[in-house]
Amino acid sequence: SSAQRPPARRESDRAPSAESAQSARAVHQPCLQRRMSVVKAHIRALKPYVPPLEGRNPDKFTLLDFNERTIPVPAHVTDALKAYIDKGGLQRYPAYGDLQAKIAEYAGVAKEECMFTNGSDQGIDLIVRCCCEKGTEAIIPSPTFAMYDQAAESEALVIRRPHFDRVKGFPLDEVLSIVGPQTSIVVISNPNNPTGTPVTRDAILAICRKAPHCAILVDECYYEFMGPKESVSGDIGAFPNLFVCRTFSKTWGIPSLRLGYVLTQSANIDALACVRGPYDINHLAGIALMAALADRQYVWDFVEEVNQKAKPMFEEYLRRRGVVFWPSSANFIFCYFDDPVELEKGIRSKGILVRPKKDAAGTMGLRVTIGTVAQMEALIKALDELLPHGAIETPSKRPRL
Repeated sequence: SSAQRPPARRESDRAPSAESAQSARAVHQPCLQRRMSVVKAHIRALKPYVPPLEGRNPDKFTLLDFNERTIPVPAHVTDALKAYIDKGGLQRYPAYGDLQAKIAEYAGVAKEECMFTNGSDQGIDLIVRCCCEKGTEAIIPSPTFAMYDQAAESEALVIRRPHFDRVKGFPLDEVLSIVGPQTSIVVISNPNNPTGTPVTRDAILAICRKAPHCAILVDECYYEFMGPKESVSGDIGAFPNLFVCRTFSKTWGIPSLRLGYVLTQSANIDALACVRGPYDINHLAGIALMAALADRQYVWDFVEEVNQKAKPMFEEYLRRRGVVFWPSSANFIFCYFDDPVELEKGIRSKGILVRPKKDAAGTMGLRVTIGTVAQMEALIKALDELLPHGAIETPSKRPRL
């Protein structure tokens, strides 16, 4: 029957002749060349930030390399996740409920002055994208977190990099001296990563006053470890150019779920919301955080162990060994050992990971995350086995105390 016969071939269905195929290739070649160059030139010149994840096995190593919470979250957080999954909610788009209000309450600001983000990294990116014009200047004191440079470079900003100093700390005078009409943002990591250097509230507010025309981005990623009086979250009402980023990755223990937040004036939040997507935050992150906020003592127990016990113990060990290190207000210490690259390999062979890092002068050190007392005792034991027995290190190429 006619219903069973294949349809007649149309002229356009027939295979092209060799001549027409060659002609098509000739026309198509310039299109391919143009398609290969549609990405902005300054983006093509960038290199991605690639953290050293290879071989990072928590079943094999104690992880003292990424400044994470070094022990699991309690059962009430994981039970909330399991309950949500078991109820069959994964097929639905997120409905965040009063998550923003709960975060704002914790941060001590109005709901309208708070926005949750996909980790603090998204907050950083949003602020740079919304506040900085191409070709303007970003002041980013170094050494510091690599994502600041990535966000600035992706918007084709000119980066100026005054240096943190182990003795003098944050380079306030230099930052104030280079703020100019071309400055669109000043980025302040407080406490700074990888050095742990605290930045005083007075210093930050001095920059806010000096540079009312540009964004002042203060990354309080390690807020729970720092002195609460040094936070500038309570100053956002007085400074429309002030933005504070925080995360639930470190003390709260949910970095794999990616949840952070931005604190700033409500008009700024409204602007950022026009760029952030409506479903950018994983709903499971909200479920976990709501459970954590409802019973948050586990956070403060961990902070107390780190700040009051584990970190002082490790600092005393470094002093006794004669190892130079940066004063830190965070859950990590940046320290200088002789031959840090080989020492890191030795520490790794003992089942512990730490992070090799360079300071602004290019000197290699080790950034050590502070874990529990037991974890730091294990690290000290490993160091005693790897460093010269009974000898205090003699500084060679390391900075002087």
